[in-house]
Amino acid sequence: MCTGIKINYDDGCVMGRTMDYEVPLNYNAIYLPRNYNFCNDLMGNPLYSKYKTLGMCFENLDPLKDGVNEHGLIGITNTFRVFNLYANQVEPQKVNVSSLYYFTYALANYKTVEELIEDLPNIRIATRDHTGENIISPNFHFMFADSTKRCIIIEPKKGELICYENPYDVMTNSPAFESHVRKLKKFLDLDNLEEFNSPKDLPGGYDPFSRFIKAFYLTRMNIRSNNAREALSHSYNIMAAMAMPNGFVRNKKYNHTTYTRYLCAYDTNSKLLTVRSDTNPMVYQLGFEDIEEDDQRQAFFVESDFTAEELK
Repeated sequence: MCTGIKINYDDGCVMGRTMDYEVPLNYNAIYLPRNYNFCNDLMGNPLYSKYKTLGMCFENLDPLKDGVNEHGLIGITNTFRVFNLYANQVEPQKVNVSSLYYFTYALANYKTVEELIEDLPNIRIATRDHTGENIISPNFHFMFADSTKRCIIIEPKKGELICYENPYDVMTNSPAFESHVRKLKKFLDLDNLEEFNSPKDLPGGYDPFSRFIKAFYLTRMNIRSNNAREALSHSYNIMAAMAMPNGFVRNKKYNHTTYTRYLCAYDTNSKLLTVRSDTNPMVYQLGFEDIEEDDQRQAFFVESDFTAEELK
């Protein structure tokens, strides 16, 4: 139940997301260097990174959930619960990879959104490897942007990866992106947002449709960001309005509650990772210039205990 947003400023854009999930998992930031073997493809061959990346992961494992690379390509993954998303066998002429690692592959291998789109016909996401063994391939869809401010959604459909231009700068969860757009246009007059009575009529639910509409309205009506710092500040304010407190949504299947574990945002120009936990209001940042020994994989951990600065 995650929500992603993009906010533009004069020289670029930032992309932020809420990470909402129900089962207990630890998360942390990681740095992956160039020429790093982050996984094997489904043919059993090692895949290496062309570009340095920063992002958030679970349990200090390599599959990134969101991130930025050294060229300013930024993106996020979100759960996408739809049936028959992926092919059930590999195609030897293509790059065969699980959905668990596709996002990492994209950040590690493309400089821009345009490069990513051009290479989509060469990518095969499958649920089995070349021996026929089932592999972990979660139901995901993806949002990407770069310094040109172009924003796209990548969704699997009947074994293929489909690209949608995303002028709405928002992504939530299933159903498909086109369904969200139809619902949005039915709910709002996109050419007359100023007349919408948002305090009374903006959806307050946490279902994907409601969050899509709410996130779109809040980002589109937000005051203009003049620079990256303002865009980051605005993104955290908007994401705070989308976040779910612990205990609000109970998941009976797992006997846990679904809530926002962390908020993060990335900047295309400074190639900056910023993140804060649900229990600590302090925002932490990490850039490629902060990395020592940049030929080594490194892990960084977010302080989750409540932190406050002394007034001076």
